[in-house]
Amino acid sequence: MEQQASTASIHQRVSPLAEDSISRRDRAPVDSPSLSPIISHATVQELANTPAAVVPPPETPLSSYLLPYQFLSFIFPVTLLFGSLFGVVGGNKPSYFSNKRNILNVLFVKNGWGWTSFVFLVYLAVVFGKAVVRQEVQQQQQQQQQSGSSIDVQRPQEQPHGDQALRTRTRSTAATQRDGQEPGTDLPAPGTRASSRVPTDVILKALVRWGLATLYWWLISQWFFGPGLFDRLFVMTGGSCSVDGHWSQYRCRRMGGQWSGGVDISGHMFLLTHACLFLMEELSVFLNVPEAWTALKTRPTAKYAVLSVVGLCGLWWWMLLMTSVYYHHLAEKLSGLFFGVMFWCCTYVTSYKTLSFPAMPDQAVVL
Repeated sequence: MEQQASTASIHQRVSPLAEDSISRRDRAPVDSPSLSPIISHATVQELANTPAAVVPPPETPLSSYLLPYQFLSFIFPVTLLFGSLFGVVGGNKPSYFSNKRNILNVLFVKNGWGWTSFVFLVYLAVVFGKAVVRQEVQQQQQQQQQSGSSIDVQRPQEQPHGDQALRTRTRSTAATQRDGQEPGTDLPAPGTRASSRVPTDVILKALVRWGLATLYWWLISQWFFGPGLFDRLFVMTGGSCSVDGHWSQYRCRRMGGQWSGGVDISGHMFLLTHACLFLMEELSVFLNVPEAWTALKTRPTAKYAVLSVVGLCGLWWWMLLMTSVYYHHLAEKLSGLFFGVMFWCCTYVTSYKTLSFPAMPDQAVVL
């Protein structure tokens, strides 16, 4: 009797409701291969009950601090080390770029932050400024359409009937679709330019971030309650000007003096790293959202503005490599790199991620 009872319990049919309660994911296939003994049963159950979209990417020691695209910042220390090694192995042979009077250094790097600011502000105005203005115009048009439709509703005696009403509704639906509005709603149709809303304060936040980056560059290289911070560190480490009374490298050389004796932190390494990281963060939408590049196909002016920023970053990286090969000692280049990365670490890596203003750059796809 006990054997029959146990047999009946094993082969007992499952009710339809109970069968439906078991998801297909929990059912093993009939001819499923045996699992590897290395993977525990608990691990298999955890992976089986986790949707694929929720499975996190492999973590690294820096994953909790850096976003995926921010790992591009490692290109700068790698470039510095590679350039320095190449300069030592290659004997630091003279070339066009070993001359400080080369056109790229005189025309661009000497005015590096000016070029960075100019290209960024043009990009901001063309890509986001025009999008915000167009967005405001579309909102005004939608409000006018809504106000016009409300007036028509208040006059029912003038509403069309029969086939005339059907033709009227068809024409209004086609018009709203052409205007990029979802029929019967106030929402923009999917895939239209109005479907991707750009916050109106995106430009203000970007200008504040640019202003803070400019202030940092100014304090480091131009003025820090007198001479810039680099000039003060140079004097503190034993440096001086051969012409008495001058504590700034710029003024010393303008007077024909020699600026020597201290630790000459690489201003090129600082400026180029600082500018590249700033531009990389402000263009992060094009590193995070593939649709952003697709959206530029319909906006040639915005496309040229984005490509100009990318081209300037490429120029800055090349001049950073030339600086690593031909100029300064390793310690001076490393200290310049440290100051170039410090602002980025204190803002885009840490504080901007927690602050609501100025916050991180907007990730809206500008269509």
